[in-house]
Amino acid sequence: MSKQFKALSLVCFSLPIITVISSYILSIKFNLVVSCIPNLEGCTSISRVGRYEPVKYFFKPLMYLFCIFLFFYWIQLFKILKEYKIRSKHTYRIAIFSVISLSLYVTFLGENNFYTFFKKIGIYLYIISVILCQHFESRLMFKNSNLLRKNFYIKMLKIKYYFSSLIIIFGLMLLPILLMNIENYPGIKNIISWNYFLLIQLYFFLVFLSIKVHQTIQPPPKTFSP
Repeated sequence: MSKQFKALSLVCFSLPIITVISSYILSIKFNLVVSCIPNLEGCTSISRVGRYEPVKYFFKPLMYLFCIFLFFYWIQLFKILKEYKIRSKHTYRIAIFSVISLSLYVTFLGENNFYTFFKKIGIYLYIISVILCQHFESRLMFKNSNLLRKNFYIKMLKIKYYFSSLIIIFGLMLLPILLMNIENYPGIKNIISWNYFLLIQLYFFLVFLSIKVHQTIQPPPKTFSP
């Protein structure tokens, strides 16, 4: 199994998390947001921590970089599956669409109110497409786990599949809350967003854990007797 793909999955897991956390810390330093534990208190949104100057000049380039890594992640994954004659054109298309949607969100984040619509559409399309793609891809790999056992841990493929199913179930359960106007607890939407973002990223970490990397064993040196 390619070490490159294992590294890509780790980057796709860690880069957005590092970017968001670093942007949040910088936003606090510049008094752009209040200080709290957003996953528990919901004092601010993820979009807000990367929306304003000068933090957006840090947030946007790193998120564009993530889009590039994510694109190559999906390309590499489907290239590996193709080697086992495992194909799914609709999953591949959804994967590429998710990258385009995320790029749309990053592009219009922090711009004037005219672009707010495109920013919201971009992030919602990204979330929907990426969780669907994660689920379809994990189901595809789980169903063909016998073919993939040489390069993937079967147990982790199973965990990855059930985890992706839970993400979709949680999304369907939480969607009505996101659509409601909750005046008594306005931070609940931010809490959901921060934690759901973490769940989506954890999927890539499970991919990282599922990959076997085979080390080439060198033969022992030959000894010559006099």
